[in-house]
Amino acid sequence: MKKQSILGIMLSCAVLGACYLTKPQIVNAAPASMFTPIIRDIKNQIPRGLVMRLPSNVNISNIKLYPEVITDSPRKFAIRLNSQPNCMTRSCYFGSIAVAKDSKYADNLRSQPIFSKTNLQRVKALRKRDYQTRTESEIKLLISSEMAVLERTPITLKPGILGVFIVQNGGGASTPPSLHVLWKQDGLNYRASVGCILDRNDNVTPSQKSALVNLAISMAKESPIKSAN
Repeated sequence: MKKQSILGIMLSCAVLGACYLTKPQIVNAAPASMFTPIIRDIKNQIPRGLVMRLPSNVNISNIKLYPEVITDSPRKFAIRLNSQPNCMTRSCYFGSIAVAKDSKYADNLRSQPIFSKTNLQRVKALRKRDYQTRTESEIKLLISSEMAVLERTPITLKPGILGVFIVQNGGGASTPPSLHVLWKQDGLNYRASVGCILDRNDNVTPSQKSALVNLAISMAKESPIKSAN
């Protein structure tokens, strides 16, 4: 009887131990595999005082994207998403994710007045006319339309983290319209951006919007990557 009791206790401990070891663990997903080759570069090059968050999902393109680290200031850090490897020209730029202590660019996008669809239609008509026939007010309207904010919509990225989705007009043939998601987290300014194509009514498609918003949500939920220095 005594031996059987000891054996029973040992079996019970074994079972309990197995249950403990197999208890589900709640962890964040790892960054998307496309970032694996540059994780070390990020840790070595990100300025101290900044932390970067990498999305676990990057479903914003049907083509393969290549991340490139950008460090040109101790107060900001960015990763370009290019359509070709080792390319830093505008022709292969697809999008970017960035973090900054302060961002005048983001502040401008948040505060800039919305450029109306009516005025955007007027701009399209003006561009078809001979430039010599444009009045001074029409020229000012054309200039004000460049890089203007066309839409600004509040969104929730995670509990306690609010952001804003923005559609920005292009700045001519070389600068197409773009989409942005801006938010503040860790006391820092985060941004996810992609170039886009607006439909004939100057609207962004729901799929383009959801793809970028989902990427930003994934970033906000991920653990921060800090400087190794």
